[in-house]
Amino acid sequence: MDKSNTASVLREVKRLISINKFNDARVLIQPLIMDHRNDYRVFSLLGNIYHRQGEFSRAIKNYKTALDINSKDVETAVNLALIYNDLGKYEQGAELYSQAISVMKEMETSKHSADSNENANSMFAAQHANLGELYLRYNRAEEALRELERALSLAPEAYKFYVELAECLSRLGKKDVAIKKLKFVKAKRPDIYEARVKLGHLMFLEGGIGPAVEEWDSVLKDDPGNVEAKMYIKMAQDKSILP
Repeated sequence: MDKSNTASVLREVKRLISINKFNDARVLIQPLIMDHRNDYRVFSLLGNIYHRQGEFSRAIKNYKTALDINSKDVETAVNLALIYNDLGKYEQGAELYSQAISVMKEMETSKHSADSNENANSMFAAQHANLGELYLRYNRAEEALRELERALSLAPEAYKFYVELAECLSRLGKKDVAIKKLKFVKAKRPDIYEARVKLGHLMFLEGGIGPAVEEWDSVLKDDPGNVEAKMYIKMAQDKSILP
């Protein structure tokens, strides 16, 4: 399999994982294992599949293989640290997390000699955002919030990061602050529909049923195929909230 086909398969595996189709993802990635034994991404994704399915021993084995190939893969190190913490192996978890932070600091130090600080900032912002999303996946909202705030400090115009930031704030009981953040994004980038859908959802949770539905309707006017907006409106109708 050539590099372009491999990249395509890995993208599809990530997509399947994101929609919780873990068995399909595992079937798709299995053929890559023998032919790509030096590709850390294959083992990292396979570890993530097992991790999400609760098969911790297999997840640990594949994460370790990925790190043996590429010891500077931050996402794999954090994922493995999270498993160790969940299993009560806190020292091992802390060691891996420190390793991930050291790699990120090393990368951030090197950015000062980079030709383009803007490109470097975007790269490091994405790393912090990825860490934030990982923490959020495991219900660690405070850590997630900290990483997403770091991401936005490096890339303040990366408005998509605000969606995860709003979710963190919501989980921490700060829905009013989350709503303000999403309204800010709407004013700056109304084409980021996921932020507007999230805004409607948070208003709905705060009892603003009418404004929430109006927000989802406005999303559908601009993006008629938006599945989430349709889902939320149907949910409201099914619960007899709307006339």
